[in-house]
Amino acid sequence: MSIIHWIRSNIFRTFRGRLAMLYITLELSILLFAAVVLYNVLSNRIYHEVDEQLMSQASTLVDELETSPYYFWSGHLGTYADHFQGPIQLVGANGLILFSANHSLINKGGNDVSRALAHTFRDGSPAFASTNSLLNKANIRVIAFPIHKAGRITATLLLGHSTADIRAVFNILYVVGGILGLISIIISAVAGYYMAKRALEPIQEITSTARGVAAGDLSRRLKSKSQDKELQILVRVLNKMFTDLETSFKAQKRFTADASHELRLPLTILKGEIEVALRRPRSEEEYQQILQQQLGTIDRIQRIVNDLLTLARAEAGQLELVQTSVDLSLLLQEIGQHHLILFDSQQIQLDMQIEDDLIMMGEANQIEHTIMNLLSNAFKHAPEQSSILLSAHSEGNSVLICIRDEGPGIAEEQQSRLFDRFYRADDARCRKDGDGAGLGLAICKRIVDAHNGEIWVDSEIGAGASFFIRLPLSCAALNQNHQKRLNNILIDT
Repeated sequence: MSIIHWIRSNIFRTFRGRLAMLYITLELSILLFAAVVLYNVLSNRIYHEVDEQLMSQASTLVDELETSPYYFWSGHLGTYADHFQGPIQLVGANGLILFSANHSLINKGGNDVSRALAHTFRDGSPAFASTNSLLNKANIRVIAFPIHKAGRITATLLLGHSTADIRAVFNILYVVGGILGLISIIISAVAGYYMAKRALEPIQEITSTARGVAAGDLSRRLKSKSQDKELQILVRVLNKMFTDLETSFKAQKRFTADASHELRLPLTILKGEIEVALRRPRSEEEYQQILQQQLGTIDRIQRIVNDLLTLARAEAGQLELVQTSVDLSLLLQEIGQHHLILFDSQQIQLDMQIEDDLIMMGEANQIEHTIMNLLSNAFKHAPEQSSILLSAHSEGNSVLICIRDEGPGIAEEQQSRLFDRFYRADDARCRKDGDGAGLGLAICKRIVDAHNGEIWVDSEIGAGASFFIRLPLSCAALNQNHQKRLNNILIDT
């Protein structure tokens, strides 16, 4: 039972075992097919040559009999049988055996010889038959040849030729072929098993690496050097998947740690203020002041939670965008106008260079949220009595929006991480008021990505920072109230 279990486990339940069995089956099928074809071709060729020989011998003997009287036939046949190695029979038209030498062909050949004999009497033409298969040593190839006298068939001559000598050659061929076939099958099985094992080595490495990754070792990578194109593609895809998993896991850990850090501070402040408020009775005015402070802290927590929810929806592909025609030129003018009073409070000038008739498909609220985030960010880091540029112009089928400030700038090594969640380049860009959670730029990027656009930063230390947004333009018609709304804005200012 152990041998049977080993065969089942290592042959029939493994890919390499089944592949080796497939090679054996194919090889055996090919050999059997070749043997059948070879047998048919050789047998037909051999029978053809034997039939030609029998035809020549029978024709000669029949010519001699047809020119001789009936009473001389036995003498001619007996003389011929002395040097002829096969059986000879003469069958009369009435079915009687007139002469027989060696042994009877009719009884030995059975139906095949009888049918050949009947065909000859009926059609008056020679017919051939075999008493057995070519591989049988008792096989005799028989010809039935008609004998004519006075214009009619008076008898049929049966001549037989043994194929025993041919069978010996066939036996040698089949023994040699069988041995060579067996060797070929063994070689095919071994080669198939080895090739399958070698081909599956990368799969074993993939299995081992995948188990390591599943166990928590996300740094594992495939190092297969296989030259097979399919395996190379699989290795690249899996390595990319492992890299993405590691990146995602690290980002998740970093996100959890950063979110906990950002929420812990306002919660700690809120708890401390409540504990202080409960230490002694206070007046109504004092409670109102404490509650007002706590409300500000709660507002900060709510902003962080809302930003986290927006990011989570964006990364899950659930950031819903109502695709409508957006007059981007007018939208940017309105956003700029809303920031003029805020900028004037710090003596910061807003320079707007916005091209007219910029139309795109998207959600105006999300685009407005993005631009306002970038403008607020520029205001926080722009020094007093400086200027902020808000520009937009078309470039082919897209619009390029630029928001530039004259702040302290951003180091080059920090720019690649600027749009990550909770990342803040505090050492390069100082804040004017409050501490942000580091989510604004990450949200901007998700919104721009959702609009099939791109966002990037260009900055140097001490030379300010420029944020660029590229969005696809639309061929939608301009808003009919564009000029009227734009004039109203200009009049109000």
